[in-house]
Amino acid sequence: MYSKTAKTEPARLPVFITAVVIRLALFQSTLISSALQHRPELVSPQTSFRSLLEGVYLRRLGYDPYDGGTFVHPPDYLGFFSLFGRHLPVIAPYVWILLDIVGALALVEIWTTRSGHHSLSKGRESLVAALYLFNPYTIATCVALTTTSVDNSLLLLTIALAAQKRAIPASLLFALSSRTAAYPICLLPALAMLVTPSCKGASVGRSAAILLVACGGSFLSSTSLSQSGMLCYWKSIDADSSVGLPFLTPNVGMWWYFFTEMFDHFRHFFLGVFQFHCVIYVIPVCIRLRHDPLLAIAILLSIFATWKSYPTLGDMNVPAGLLACFPEVLTELKHPLFSLTVYAYTFILLPLLHSLWLVRGTGNANFFYAATMVHGLNSSLAIVDVLGASIRTGAKARLVLPAVDLEDDKPDSRKGEMQLVQLLSAVDP
Repeated sequence: MYSKTAKTEPARLPVFITAVVIRLALFQSTLISSALQHRPELVSPQTSFRSLLEGVYLRRLGYDPYDGGTFVHPPDYLGFFSLFGRHLPVIAPYVWILLDIVGALALVEIWTTRSGHHSLSKGRESLVAALYLFNPYTIATCVALTTTSVDNSLLLLTIALAAQKRAIPASLLFALSSRTAAYPICLLPALAMLVTPSCKGASVGRSAAILLVACGGSFLSSTSLSQSGMLCYWKSIDADSSVGLPFLTPNVGMWWYFFTEMFDHFRHFFLGVFQFHCVIYVIPVCIRLRHDPLLAIAILLSIFATWKSYPTLGDMNVPAGLLACFPEVLTELKHPLFSLTVYAYTFILLPLLHSLWLVRGTGNANFFYAATMVHGLNSSLAIVDVLGASIRTGAKARLVLPAVDLEDDKPDSRKGEMQLVQLLSAVDP
């Protein structure tokens, strides 16, 4: 897959070296890494490195980590990281840095595939990698050692393989991504469209069937391994931890405060409503963006990162990185500066209000939840802005380009102006 990308060009090499140096410098300060591992904005019960260490330790002693009900990491992660044994805390920083580099390389491959390997796209490869590696959310997620970095790398590799129309490898990685987190399963229609050379219904259905078979085969194979004691404990894992919301720890999402105040009698009803709210966007987005399934994936990932049950700031890394592959959409955004400013505002405000609430005791949960609502509202507005920009870009491509006079190969300026006026009146009421 990475025959071209693995040979890092000199223009991209400083980007990767600088990113590695920054992360190594931050890891040298154990105070910074330890502080970030306790931040609810970056860590959830499903992604905590401290919880993962506890599970690996209990398994090494011969106990079932899932017996206590506090360890909810996927069995795949428990089996893989148990291979490092007691050396995991020492090796983990280098593994997480490597994961970020792999994710950046996958993004570069996605951009190269989408741009058609044109020579003009070579200069943007460094920018695509830099926007991902130097994203403050990406750096903080890496230094906090959350398994969100693992999930993001698996997703980016899956999307890169699907963009290259490599159905079988993409299916296997998609199966692994779906086993480590529940929400990537909803990407099945968009990934099926992306991996299909044409958007015909029969071809998309065939690709979706391949992805489903791969998921089922991966699940059955690892389950048989777990029963022989080689991988993990499927009998005692709560597979619905992201669906049933067993933990109400504070995070950057909309769920935790709402269900803290919820009567148990209504809990199951609103759990269904909240989960359905995430899933309901899948089919409409795929239909509207059927000609650009990669953008549909980016928008769906943004929706999941905003409205899932246990969101973290690191969940926005993949959709933000994918947007760098759409320069024509970014130029059509209505309020990019406002969105970036509010993201920076909440990035600073969230830890401050959390400290006022639980450290100093001068505030309450409403302080922190208000900041999470601002973050969620800004993310929702950014998603709408990106979707609107993509619609305007597609409309301009359909209306302005036909204004070329094919007889003398010169643009008909008056016709082009009339179509541009019609376009602006249609998309900007």
